[in-house]
Amino acid sequence: MDDYFHPAPLACFLADMSCHMRSVIIKPVGSFCNLRCEYCFYLEKHQLYKGVPSTHKMPDDILEKLIRNMFSCTDNPTFVWHGGEPLLAGLNFFSKAVALQKRYAEGRPYANAMQTNGTLLDEDWAAFLRDEKFLVGISLDGPEHVHDRYRKDHKGNGTFQQVFDNCMMLLSQGVQVNVLATVNDYSVQFPFEIYTFFKQNGLFFMQFNPVVESHPEDPTAAAPFSVGALEYGKFLRRLFKIWVRDFDFTTLRQKTSIRFFDSLIQKYIDMVPDQCIFQEKCGDALIVEHNGDLFSCDYLVSEDTHIGTLHEGSLRQAFNSSAHQTFSEKKADLPPKCLKCRWLKLCYGGCMKDRIRDPQDKGMNRFCRSYQIFFREADQQLKRFARLYKENY
Repeated sequence: MDDYFHPAPLACFLADMSCHMRSVIIKPVGSFCNLRCEYCFYLEKHQLYKGVPSTHKMPDDILEKLIRNMFSCTDNPTFVWHGGEPLLAGLNFFSKAVALQKRYAEGRPYANAMQTNGTLLDEDWAAFLRDEKFLVGISLDGPEHVHDRYRKDHKGNGTFQQVFDNCMMLLSQGVQVNVLATVNDYSVQFPFEIYTFFKQNGLFFMQFNPVVESHPEDPTAAAPFSVGALEYGKFLRRLFKIWVRDFDFTTLRQKTSIRFFDSLIQKYIDMVPDQCIFQEKCGDALIVEHNGDLFSCDYLVSEDTHIGTLHEGSLRQAFNSSAHQTFSEKKADLPPKCLKCRWLKLCYGGCMKDRIRDPQDKGMNRFCRSYQIFFREADQQLKRFARLYKENY
């Protein structure tokens, strides 16, 4: 699940290599959002449901059932609150959710994460998120000229200053914050500037997601904001060099954490990486829409990928269903070119959605060339990291 994020440097992952956690990505208000980011892929999902998007809100019975179900099918569940914009559900909704978690946990561990565009945050939200130990992912593409290129409000105005100010406010209030930055046709030009901007502002935990979406008016092409394979490969290569320079090889401590690189080191240490693009099958997560509908992937929600509903079954049944397992295994259905690739066991073909957004990719992952460029460059350094971690942890 590409929009999931992590709270700590890689060394923290090494404590338990056998740890396996099921998670749910919850859409408390469906695709409803107060912004109109040009590259958003989820806003249109409201068309799957009756009524205007502002009326799509998770009812109390579905909220309670999904929380109760998660504690019945895993010992250490992760709840990822997503959207649309999940803060539109309101603080009372999340206070209710946390109360239910505490009731059904019965002392067992669990985790909450939230992905937000950051525009609706205030000090009341900050106090709640800090006290309830939420990990908060802020959608921030970089400095103002990068962020405002595509992340706009419903009037077409850039949102950088509001998002950045709220992000700094969360940090000052002691909230755990990660940044989720898209890599699009514009931002791909500025890896050093974006990384330096995040680092200088105390945003040490970063995730970069490449954008490729279908052209809304031309079904034979990708949307113009999509990043090219060659450009993204160069972006990864440059970003890795910058990140390595900030690594303390004496103490094996990372000054910054970039999820893509952390997950790859996990892979080189023979761990199961926490990022599903590096797994042989799709990750063990479910998407729960506002009305209880269940899907296997946030990026591939459609009438064809619907696998059930909480009105008629449980999360355990959905996790174990043939429909969910079949979806997960589709990732392994690779073209012959992939099966012969020397890097197959690193990416296993990457994310399935990156194989279908642009017909010109002809079923290949759009970022296949990107990964090959990067893996060739980084392989020896990644092996070095793996060796150091194995020797010292």
